[in-house]
Amino acid sequence: MDILGIGNALLDIFYFSDEESSLSLGLHPNHAAHVSPERLDELLLAVPNPIYVSGGSASNAVKAASALGARTAFIGCTGTVDREDDHWARMFRSDLASFGVSCVLEHRNAPSGRCLVIHMPGGLKAVACAPGAAPLLRTEQIDEELLGQAKTVLLDGQVLRNKAVTDRISHFCRTRRIPLAIDISTSDIARNFSGAAKDLLINNETILFLNTDEALTLALALENTVPGDKGIQNEEEFIDSVFSFYTERKKNFPCIIEKRGENGARAWASGAKYEAAAEKVSCVLDDTGAGDVFAGAFLCAYLRELSLSACLAFANTSAREALFVPGSSIDRGIFRELTATLPISHR
Repeated sequence: MDILGIGNALLDIFYFSDEESSLSLGLHPNHAAHVSPERLDELLLAVPNPIYVSGGSASNAVKAASALGARTAFIGCTGTVDREDDHWARMFRSDLASFGVSCVLEHRNAPSGRCLVIHMPGGLKAVACAPGAAPLLRTEQIDEELLGQAKTVLLDGQVLRNKAVTDRISHFCRTRRIPLAIDISTSDIARNFSGAAKDLLINNETILFLNTDEALTLALALENTVPGDKGIQNEEEFIDSVFSFYTERKKNFPCIIEKRGENGARAWASGAKYEAAAEKVSCVLDDTGAGDVFAGAFLCAYLRELSLSACLAFANTSAREALFVPGSSIDRGIFRELTATLPISHR
């Protein structure tokens, strides 16, 4: 197996509205709210013709990686009705299976996690998320035999909230020298679990994915651990100085990647910084899963031992394709064509 993803199993539900409908539903434009499963059921009653797509950070990433030819699996939790998969779990499992992802899902006595994304005119977006069963991973669920089969383990940053599960995964990967990739997921995770991130950067063979807000938040949290006077720096220079310190060793790991959207991407590893520009996109349908697709594509290229600059460029191109579809409902034909463009190893 190339990549084993572990994280929140969420079903993304998309609604494209011709009016600013979120206010009538009690949601605020350009804001994400956590709601109960019951409240999400109420919201869905007012949503005509929703689009269902498997979601969650690690799930989206391995789905994209599978579309690019990688062998992948996913560990997560879904909900039940009468001890069987509920309706949402069946859709989640079916979508991943259609991409060739092997699902290892445990049932929980709670509804499957769902995330409603409402797009409105003017680029407005409102999000309501009911995690439900998704975050209820158990340490016993993390099968070490399955972990040992993976060339890389990809962890949803939300799992950092579960210390016991994180410790089990990181200890196994550390002792077996299996690269552990982590997508930080939110600025809240970067802020509140910076200590865990620091430990993983120092002790594991870690690949860390962050967007620009998360990168700045983590750099600020780690600032006091970096020696020397950093002087007056802009945000970009500040992030560079902190991450350069953590990657100054002449080794492949740790590797820190900043996903910068239309501004491309940066990576720090082996005492150097790498950059790749991104092609501008004038008309974006949905950006929900683009960062996750970036991570999956980067890992595919990385496992082929391409240079970091080539990995970033390939990830940028792959993520661009995710901007034209709802969530991670990527076109497998396009991704097969992208795979054919991968160059020969540069490492």
